[in-house]
Amino acid sequence: MIAWIWLLLAGAGEVISVPLLKEWQGQRKPGWAAAAIGALALSFYALSQSLSSIPVGTAYAVWTGIGSVGAISSGILLYGESVNPLKLACMVLIVVGMVGLKLTS
Repeated sequence: MIAWIWLLLAGAGEVISVPLLKEWQGQRKPGWAAAAIGALALSFYALSQSLSSIPVGTAYAVWTGIGSVGAISSGILLYGESVNPLKLACMVLIVVGMVGLKLTS
């Protein structure tokens, strides 16, 4: 169970890094880049901890799934990116896939 908490933390770090990278790209202030690198470093560390008992394929798929859904959500919520029923359905499919991997691992 602890490994899954590490994996959720890894996903959170990846999600946090995406808007930080976006802000860095827009403003070119080194603080945004440093914060993004810190979030990604935390994410990689947490991912490595999760691999102690979660198969690598499952951990990587869930980690990128959390990052994908989180990045899309932050784009919609923070930057006003478009959203439509098909996009939401695809996000749901990603989440269903992650839950399926958890249940079968």
